[in-house]
Amino acid sequence: MPKIIKVNVDRLRRDVESLSEFIDPDAYGYTRISFSDEDRQARNYIRELMEKEAGLNVRVDAVGNMIGRREGKLAGPCIMVGSHLDTVPGGGRFDGIVGVVAGLEVARGFEKSNISLRHPLEVVIFLAEEPSPFGISTVGSRGMTGKLSNEILKSLKDPDGRSLFEAIQQMGGNPSNIAASSKSSEDVLAYIELHIEQGSSLFSLDIPVGVVTGIVGIHRGNIQITGRIDHSGTTPMEARRDALAAASEAILSFEEICKNMDGVVGTFGRIEISPNSLNVVPGSAELGMDLRSLDECKAKEAIALIRKAFDKIEDRRGVLINSEIELSSKPVIFDTKMVKRIGQVCSSLKIPFIEMPSGAGHDANHIAELAPVGMIFIPSKNGRSHCPDEWSEFEHICFGTEILAEVIVSIDKEGQT
Repeated sequence: MPKIIKVNVDRLRRDVESLSEFIDPDAYGYTRISFSDEDRQARNYIRELMEKEAGLNVRVDAVGNMIGRREGKLAGPCIMVGSHLDTVPGGGRFDGIVGVVAGLEVARGFEKSNISLRHPLEVVIFLAEEPSPFGISTVGSRGMTGKLSNEILKSLKDPDGRSLFEAIQQMGGNPSNIAASSKSSEDVLAYIELHIEQGSSLFSLDIPVGVVTGIVGIHRGNIQITGRIDHSGTTPMEARRDALAAASEAILSFEEICKNMDGVVGTFGRIEISPNSLNVVPGSAELGMDLRSLDECKAKEAIALIRKAFDKIEDRRGVLINSEIELSSKPVIFDTKMVKRIGQVCSSLKIPFIEMPSGAGHDANHIAELAPVGMIFIPSKNGRSHCPDEWSEFEHICFGTEILAEVIVSIDKEGQT
């Protein structure tokens, strides 16, 4: 099958390498925090390329998303692609960035090949996908789906006292008219995003592409364990109610439960103990828990099992365990027609692929409320992400970009996913 556009790997490499220069010089790794000077510089760089190389009309919406638009032959809903440019502290060069440069490359390819679509194409740089200094992530996609208000924007402050409202203004947005950034299903026909996997599945299997079936739901828990403070030298082992020892057993029990359940991952990523003194038996421990699965039934089963394990630990160790576990985000199951379409494009291009869930959240979590969503994963070397060692081969980025272009044209021809 002849390819719709010829992807220019040198341009992709240039863009990724150029963006990697817009980083905090005093921070570790490739740090480009949302709302920073470096974030603005990166956005300006892409804006210039959108206008000069891809012929896109660029605007910044009310919430601060930067959108490059290529008009279609018809008025109506757009086909949307894109991702984000901000990073976590000490992050890498590919997370989010790949989706932006791929969307830009597709638009350049359409412009240079004089390919006209029936539907408008929008390349979106979402504002603040990663956790921001304001204690909130996916700011741009939340705004695009009507989940932000002036009250929220003014109430959220960064450590310097700047409000999110002010920060969005500084990024070129117009938060006074935040409702204008909201889109509906009448505005978006489909959303497709190329992204690095951020895990090791594709890399370990040596498969260049993953077709994403959905984004896992996340349960977050705060676990409080109350034991008894005692002297570490004079209290016999059998008389202790050691909160930290109980916490250790809880963590290992949780790990074992998750290991024995397909499609479930769980982590205790935070622990605080008191009094946290070398010669005192810990009297209390507070733990932060994260459980993820695309299957909500399995997630609930895992939670029930860990609660039973907590009960046994309480009885055996004479401690009290209070667990507050809540659903942080629901699983997002992608449109099956979209998943099938992306797989068919991979097959037509003779690019090997597997279907897989995303274990990380994305702007697609929110955009899925507006339109069918598809995501294309490419391998992360050794499964590394959110660190300076993050790496994806440019050959794989090219594969993903070719697939992205073909999927866009396929959707455009049929007018539906």
